[in-house]
Amino acid sequence: MGLRPARTAADILAETAGKKLNVWAILAAFAIPAILTLIAYIGFDVFPFGKRSVLTLDLNGQYIYYFEGLRDAFWGDGSALYNWSRNLSGGFMGIIGYYLASPFTLIVMLMPRTLILEAVMIMQICKVGAAGAAFCIYAQRSKRLGGIPSVTFSTAYALMSYVAIQLINPMWIDGPIFLPLIILGVEYLIDDGRKINYIIPTALIFIANFYIGFMVAIFVAIYFVYYLFFGTTKKYKKLADYARTCGVMVGSTVVVLMCSAIMILPVYNALALGKFDFSEPVYNWKERLFKLPELIPCLLPNQYYSVNVDTGTRFYGRPEIYCGVLTLVLLPLYFCNKKIKHNRKIGNAFLILVMVMSMYIKPLNMYWHGGQDPNWLPFRYSFLLSFILVSMAAEVFSHLDGYKLSPYSVGGTFAGVAVLALWFGAIQEKYNYNESKYKYAATFPYKDEMNYGSDRWDEIWLGTLAIGVLLAGVYLAMVYGYSRAKKNNVKKALVISMAAVVSFEAGYNCYDSFRKIYKEVGNSCRDSYAEIIDAPNVVDALEKYDDGFYRAEKTYQRMVNDNMAYGLRGVSHSSSVMNTRAIKFLENLGYFTQSFESKYEGNSPIADSLLGIKYVIDDPTRKQGDKNILDASYNKVFSTNIKSYYEPQQIIRKNALDVYENPNALAIGYMADDDIIRYGSLGTENPFDNINNYLSALTGNTPEITQPVSGKVKLNPKQYYKRVELAEDAVNYDINSVYLHDYVNPSTGTVHDTYEARAGAADAVVNVNMTVPVDGDIYMHLGSEIKRQCNVWIGIKDETGEYHGRNSTLYDGCGTYFETNSSPIVRLGKFAKGEEIQVRFTIISTGPNNTYDGTDEYIMVRKNESDGGSGFHFYYLDREEFEKDINTLKAQQWEIDTDKSTERHLVGKVTAKANQLLVTSIPYEPGWTIKVDGKKLDTRIVEQEDEEGKVKLLNYDSGDGELILMDSVIGIRLGEGEHTVEMIYTPPGFKFGVVTLILGIGAIVMLYLYDRKKNSVLIARRKIKAQGASETDAEKVPEKKVQIIKSKGAVSENVITAKQEDSSKNDEKNDNKSEEKAPETEKSDEESETPEKDEE
Repeated sequence: MGLRPARTAADILAETAGKKLNVWAILAAFAIPAILTLIAYIGFDVFPFGKRSVLTLDLNGQYIYYFEGLRDAFWGDGSALYNWSRNLSGGFMGIIGYYLASPFTLIVMLMPRTLILEAVMIMQICKVGAAGAAFCIYAQRSKRLGGIPSVTFSTAYALMSYVAIQLINPMWIDGPIFLPLIILGVEYLIDDGRKINYIIPTALIFIANFYIGFMVAIFVAIYFVYYLFFGTTKKYKKLADYARTCGVMVGSTVVVLMCSAIMILPVYNALALGKFDFSEPVYNWKERLFKLPELIPCLLPNQYYSVNVDTGTRFYGRPEIYCGVLTLVLLPLYFCNKKIKHNRKIGNAFLILVMVMSMYIKPLNMYWHGGQDPNWLPFRYSFLLSFILVSMAAEVFSHLDGYKLSPYSVGGTFAGVAVLALWFGAIQEKYNYNESKYKYAATFPYKDEMNYGSDRWDEIWLGTLAIGVLLAGVYLAMVYGYSRAKKNNVKKALVISMAAVVSFEAGYNCYDSFRKIYKEVGNSCRDSYAEIIDAPNVVDALEKYDDGFYRAEKTYQRMVNDNMAYGLRGVSHSSSVMNTRAIKFLENLGYFTQSFESKYEGNSPIADSLLGIKYVIDDPTRKQGDKNILDASYNKVFSTNIKSYYEPQQIIRKNALDVYENPNALAIGYMADDDIIRYGSLGTENPFDNINNYLSALTGNTPEITQPVSGKVKLNPKQYYKRVELAEDAVNYDINSVYLHDYVNPSTGTVHDTYEARAGAADAVVNVNMTVPVDGDIYMHLGSEIKRQCNVWIGIKDETGEYHGRNSTLYDGCGTYFETNSSPIVRLGKFAKGEEIQVRFTIISTGPNNTYDGTDEYIMVRKNESDGGSGFHFYYLDREEFEKDINTLKAQQWEIDTDKSTERHLVGKVTAKANQLLVTSIPYEPGWTIKVDGKKLDTRIVEQEDEEGKVKLLNYDSGDGELILMDSVIGIRLGEGEHTVEMIYTPPGFKFGVVTLILGIGAIVMLYLYDRKKNSVLIARRKIKAQGASETDAEKVPEKKVQIIKSKGAVSENVITAKQEDSSKNDEKNDNKSEEKAPETEKSDEESETPEKDEE
């Protein structure tokens, strides 16, 4: 084996000449996937081609509302730094960096709001096209593919299953867009030291999406090792050469972090408020997420499985790694092709193994997801494997010129694909495939029912395995013909045919993915968003009535994030970027919460008042789960209307809305007794006790009492909510349908009364009877650690002793309880003193046809609580005591000056007395600067680890400054007298990020100038441009043939003048570079080198 020749400057000039990017191919690589996606949407009846919209799953419940909130910051009075429409309020940059920071978001910002759904679709289509264009650049530069082949593989890449499916989470598509450019930059850095091509796209992915950027960063580290030791053709002779390249990579990555810190730091700090502790990870190294044979259909068209993550069932989605059957059939040829070096084959096999094992072994999969098991949409990094596979296939194709495939290799490849498909078809039932709803791996064509509204129709579909084998035969025939063809016209015709089939396949799979997503999780029709488009008109009417600074909510919802589109400052919100302190605080006060969301359900007049919820918008035609949400004390102040979608008739109609005012609502801040600081948290399981403790402490009604037995000192709060006394026989049930037994929660030791349905029971219900003690509302809460869904009904006893609803012979419905892991307060209604009522709990049946089979059919409540009662909580409000004390707080409120205040900057006056604190209902999070009378106050909050190693926040002394109250909200200690109080929010790390961004841009400029002066490739390119621009006597100079050994293995000769060679050699000497002269003897393909890549 001969020595590798070192290239001279003449070689570089010859190699780079004529290697400009094919711009038309890049435009085609953008347009073709984009058009195919549009055609798939047209076929799927998306507006304006039908009634559907692109809204599904997270795009329907989260993204579209975040876009609305960002539009308000972009065009209206909102802020990109802080938002009041989420869980009381909170920083907004975390949401932007996690969901919205893609440059393609500008499309949604710039188009009219009335076309926001169409803007999102255009954004999606542009992202698909951009992924194709990016890979086309990579294919041309790294794999040396020509125009049509580069477009072909770019189409397969842009419409891989990951992209087609994850359009429901459009933030993640930025990963496939930037990845090819990042990897190209890594290759440039290793091959010849250029840095800018790595720095810029890597910084952009971190800014565009922190989450996917994290996954890309892991992959880049792995790919760097692969390319340094297996992929590059650059000769590394010493350990110092490797160390130098690693140092350049580290230094360039530092610049990446400098440029992206402006987004990384705010997002990281936002996630630290709760996302990092969202779940307790369990790393079971023996657990596997799927069976390895299941990867067979994952590589074939129509492979959609599920986006769920229901562990232990077939509804845990499978890796989305399909990227075209052409890619699949070229992979065996990659390892058979003698033109591809052995070390590249070993390295790529290593990359594939790493990615497959990462998906297969659960703890490795969790590491890729930040140490947590994803909540829906598993394998969020699977596009990385698709990239590897498509890039390998592109490399094979680039080596087909001058290399004749044998019939045996082609036939063997087809036989391998066919055998694997048939084998999986024989065993698929073992893995629960081919069920009535999910016939995704069917071997033969099958009939599948589709629906839209009341319409039903059948579609004929070719099964995953069948179409995979069919396409494999078509592609292999084309590839074989291409490798054997001698005429360029024949080759060109085959390449065009191959591109056409790839486009058909990609578009076909894209449409199939859309329809199967619809079957699993559904799509919203466009008309269902009509009320959100009309929502700002409702808020405008409210602001005309009252232009102050207050919170407002509504009793109905399209989705939990409606408030961002309405522009309401409220409590309803759902996001992965959550503040768990705020959510826990709302839960303690009786509101509905679950994992990362809260909503305006479970409200009560005291909690609403303390949180400053001044107005509530009510739609009389819609009740939230049949619950009576509004307290009788709320006053209707005006009515307006809104466009609303009426689903039964599928029409848009005008709905009348009533706006109610809470007469006792406080401002965002108010002076309160410093007793409140004695409560480390509210933290009991009974929200009524929490509310009593909260208001009592705010008003100084927490006297100490000494317990007679233990001698411990205990706070004795005022009882605003008083428990309804139940008789000993208040709880009753039919013993033939329900039986009672104890259950001890093994985690806590708490004993529960368990009311369990008997198998075959006709109607398993538990009744609680009571007599109403006073005129007014009765509220309910069930105390339980084991929550099982049940339906709640209310009946009133008549003169005959029978119970029935207020206006019918049936019980009045109060909705479903324990529907999730939340147990909010329920308002049962307003009753007269002395009325006898019965609350009925219907145990949910799990058997066929709504029958009871005796399996996990029960409701549980705690047996003995601290006050001696059971977990059946029924309370009434002592309105006289409540209004007396709330009026005390109303007398000293923080009067926000709306003319001087913005969303992130509050200014107002307040008068403080001795032994008082300014209590706000603003959730605590770092980033607030507090000024009193123009002087900045220090924070009095410190972190302290408890015995379990968890960090808690404490107030460390009695000086003036920022406090945390009840481990939830911000308080301010200030001196007596009238003060002007300012609160200014800046995301933690934002200012530092601005500084590092400026420094990073400066570093990029300096690195570019350095590379421009020192890098041989950039110098060579300038020579080509200069010589091309000045038509000199070079044509008359004797010509010399310089042998070019292309990356694809074919040997060609370029003509270069001797004058060019001499000039290039002199430049090399000036740069203190000496290189061996390339021998003109032909080297074997195995020893050939990849030419230097041009700068992007």
